[in-house]
Amino acid sequence: MALKQGEVYKCSDPDCGCEITVSKGAAPGKGGNLAPRCCCGKEMVKK
Repeated sequence: MALKQGEVYKCSDPDCGCEITVSKGAAPGKGGNLAPRCCCGKEMVKK
């Protein structure tokens, strides 16, 4: 799953509430294939 500009991800822990918005995605073939991790350590999910 390559991160794309404008996508919003939220922490999978409902008690955390952290969200991020991708301001610039990875260039094709240059990575960005892993789900982002929250500062609390949980995997973030696409909103």
